[in-house]
Amino acid sequence: MEFKQHERISDHHLVGETIRIGDDWAESIVRCTLENCHIIIDVPRGGPGIHDCQLTECTIEAKRRMKDSSFFGSDYTRCKFKGKFSGMDFGRSPWPIPGTDIPFKYGRLIDCDFTEATLDLCRFFNVDIARQKFAPWPQFVIPHDRELVAAGSNSSWPGKFAEYLAVAAQENPALTATAGTVAYFMKRNAITQEELQQALEKIGGIIR
Repeated sequence: MEFKQHERISDHHLVGETIRIGDDWAESIVRCTLENCHIIIDVPRGGPGIHDCQLTECTIEAKRRMKDSSFFGSDYTRCKFKGKFSGMDFGRSPWPIPGTDIPFKYGRLIDCDFTEATLDLCRFFNVDIARQKFAPWPQFVIPHDRELVAAGSNSSWPGKFAEYLAVAAQENPALTATAGTVAYFMKRNAITQEELQQALEKIGGIIR
């Protein structure tokens, strides 16, 4: 199927399609059911432009780093995420649709594969984190319940890591886990790799 520049692709059942979202491609995908599709996202800022959709066994590929937005508002089942993501949120939003009191209809993240994704301080809300696949060390995932225990302890933490835990303790209770990389956490918290490893071991339950 051919898609036009700036097209708002809506109300389709699409199988095996390659769809590009970006300034020179389609604008968004809305109220669609997608199976075995390859979605290439090339946007300079903001979210992926996928709304009220159900995606199964699709590949979502970010051509440039996606920052400070979310993949809220659609269901992703057995999907693969590829590319670089920084400060992105995944799962079911704990907040209503912006400007309303209406909760998002979709937001399930089931059996998805992030092994080809770089996740820097990305958050997962209302997600069974054990059912997702992640890239190995130097990437890691911190379960939020372990962050809360660490934040409430009397332990000492290197660099700015105590500040990170204090912020984590104020997060929405629907937060399940946070994913990051060694390089990003070292820079953000002004610590060495050895200090980071020791901090993560102290927290416990880290997925890596």
